[in-house]
Amino acid sequence: MSGDVHVRFREHPRGQFPRVTRLIITGATREVLVDEVRPLVEQFLAARGLVLSSEKTRVTHIDDGFDFLGMNVRKYGGKLLIKPARASVQRFLRKLRVIVKGSATMRHDQLIRRLNPLLRGWANYYRHVVAKLTFNKGGHAIWQCLWRWARRRHPNKGAHWVHRKYFRTVGARHWIFGTTTGKTLSTGRPELLTLYDIAGTPIRRHRKIKAAANPFDVQWESYFEARLGFAMLDSIKGRVRLIRLWLDQRRSCPVCQQMITKSSGWRLYHVERTIDGGTDANRNLILLHPECHRTVRALGLSVVKPARSNGLGKA
Repeated sequence: MSGDVHVRFREHPRGQFPRVTRLIITGATREVLVDEVRPLVEQFLAARGLVLSSEKTRVTHIDDGFDFLGMNVRKYGGKLLIKPARASVQRFLRKLRVIVKGSATMRHDQLIRRLNPLLRGWANYYRHVVAKLTFNKGGHAIWQCLWRWARRRHPNKGAHWVHRKYFRTVGARHWIFGTTTGKTLSTGRPELLTLYDIAGTPIRRHRKIKAAANPFDVQWESYFEARLGFAMLDSIKGRVRLIRLWLDQRRSCPVCQQMITKSSGWRLYHVERTIDGGTDANRNLILLHPECHRTVRALGLSVVKPARSNGLGKA
């Protein structure tokens, strides 16, 4: 059983608190939630000037599922799956259709630049859940919307002409909504500006932290260093930082002096341990081979950060 509970805040004089927030409370049975948990929650909130929203507070079985923060949480055959909520998906598609319909006179490239941040942000929000099917369907719905937009702009032109003007082939992908920017790449080919492909967004599962993990325990230091590495790989900014670290230390491991490559792998290492006040800043991080990292941590050795390189192998 689970309850989707809405907590309504009382008006704050300076307005720095929201009036409504949401939370989920789980329980073994409906009776436990209704007769025991809810009175305790109401008592806890009342002491802090808060009240439950009676019209929005409900108790539902996990097999029936519920929507929470744009996600649908439900068990299917005993397996818990979190998917994008249908209402949230439809609301997003309606927003895009309104934008496209209202951009009848907008240039091809301007429309792409207006849509791309919305598409990328929406896909990144849902990329940690079971969203691949939703991405595929959403991508097709967006393509249909843009095809109608292009046909309405040229009612006297045929489908083949519209296709050649507004759609491109990129690698093995066809019917890509895009256009040239007028710039030329180093290869001599024209630069293409294309619509963000939500169907091609990779699904990256959320890495749940271990319950026993303690950032202040030296035994868990390697675990948190590994998590930091995974987190940096999940963002463009983080990957740029990793490349900068790799170049700054001449692409090699400071312990064995051998090259760090894709096949050799790597692990992050804190020069000053976080339990001693070290930070995650680049000046406190080094890339080591996994074997070297295990040796250094097991023996309690220290590693000196190499002098910064110019990225060409020279200090």
